[in-house]
Amino acid sequence: MSSSPSSPPTGSRLILSENKRLRLGSMMAFYFAQGLPIGLYLTAVSAWVSKNGASPSDVAFLVTTTYLPWSFKFFGAALMDRYTYRAMGRRRIWLIASQFLMFIGLLVAALASPGPGDISLLAYVGFAIFVGSAMQDVAVDGLAVDLLPEDEQGTASAFMFAGQTFGIAIGAALGGTLLAKYGSTVTFLGFVPLVGITCLLAIILRERTGEKILPWTAGQASPATSLVGSINWLAILKLTLVSLIRRDSLLYLAATSVVRMTGGIFVAFWPAYATTKASWSTQDYSTMVAVVGLFVSVGGMGLGSFLNARLGPRRSCIFSAGFYIVIGGLFLAFPQMGLLWGGLIALYALTDSTSLLFTISGNPLRMRLCDKRVAATQFTIYNSLGNLPVPAGAYLLAWTSAQGGQAITMGTVIGLAIAGMILMSLLRIGNVIDTNPEMGRTPRQD
Repeated sequence: MSSSPSSPPTGSRLILSENKRLRLGSMMAFYFAQGLPIGLYLTAVSAWVSKNGASPSDVAFLVTTTYLPWSFKFFGAALMDRYTYRAMGRRRIWLIASQFLMFIGLLVAALASPGPGDISLLAYVGFAIFVGSAMQDVAVDGLAVDLLPEDEQGTASAFMFAGQTFGIAIGAALGGTLLAKYGSTVTFLGFVPLVGITCLLAIILRERTGEKILPWTAGQASPATSLVGSINWLAILKLTLVSLIRRDSLLYLAATSVVRMTGGIFVAFWPAYATTKASWSTQDYSTMVAVVGLFVSVGGMGLGSFLNARLGPRRSCIFSAGFYIVIGGLFLAFPQMGLLWGGLIALYALTDSTSLLFTISGNPLRMRLCDKRVAATQFTIYNSLGNLPVPAGAYLLAWTSAQGGQAITMGTVIGLAIAGMILMSLLRIGNVIDTNPEMGRTPRQD
């Protein structure tokens, strides 16, 4: 009996290339998993140690060390482009390995049972977990490049961003609650089954028909995978470097670095500000971050799509970065606003929305700048270099706080945002405004 045209054949239900729902759902699930440690560390653990007496420098060290692997993902991307086990697909062996590293890292963290004063131990264990998280991000992006048809890329991006934002929210809420009530051992153990489920998902999936599930099972490399020839290190380096040093690429990197550094200031700013100056508990702050994150993820994706459609990605980036000026201005004009319950929530929500909108708007620019022959590596380099200023922003917060407190910090925020907007305005790409042909209009180039 033949299968229904509306559903995939039984044999293709766990094969990504043959099942659209599986592609979208799996990528959302993997992005959810990579978001968990981000919410756990950058929100819950940062607030926990700050509430228990950690200095701004300690929090900056914790954020910088744990986030560092996300700034150097391009090394992993080059490895994945150069080496793989094709009988299991181009990316899946790396996906399984990265998920397993996150799983083991959480177990080690639970066994180590660090206290809020063990900043170095928390940072180094977090570094290992974030290596797995960052490598998983690269592997999933590689899967997207390899398997997604063009007409699914926009939808998949929305699912992926939603999954990561939801993972960050759950990581923050669950981590904050468990840390406040039970300490680090129970907290890290609480995340083990969540990562274990997505690790199992990576194991049972296949990229294409006929591939092996595991190295010792039956199967072989698919024809589509075999057609993709290996590219040597020199070719990867040359093609990527030539594309990266073009005028618009350099301008984009400069603009993104400045704006992301501004965001990095707030990554380290909010946990300390909420738990010390505003006297929020670790649990209350983590819960607030989670709830706000859920609303921001839904609203941000809708608004981001609207802005890209109306303004084009370049202008959308400029518009989004401008909200950092608003945030800095509000802190300068109303220094006590963040100490109020509703004021802190409003300012945090605006910060979170600004970061998400800038990311969504910048994604099409990165795609347009990439050389398709090394798209996975180059795209990851853009992502990695975009993450590198985040820990730099955390250290900039520590420096400005020592120089003159909140007023100097917010003045720096405004200055950086203005510089980023000016640099972004010099780009020659990203002015295409997508419109709906069914409405009788056609795309135009400004």
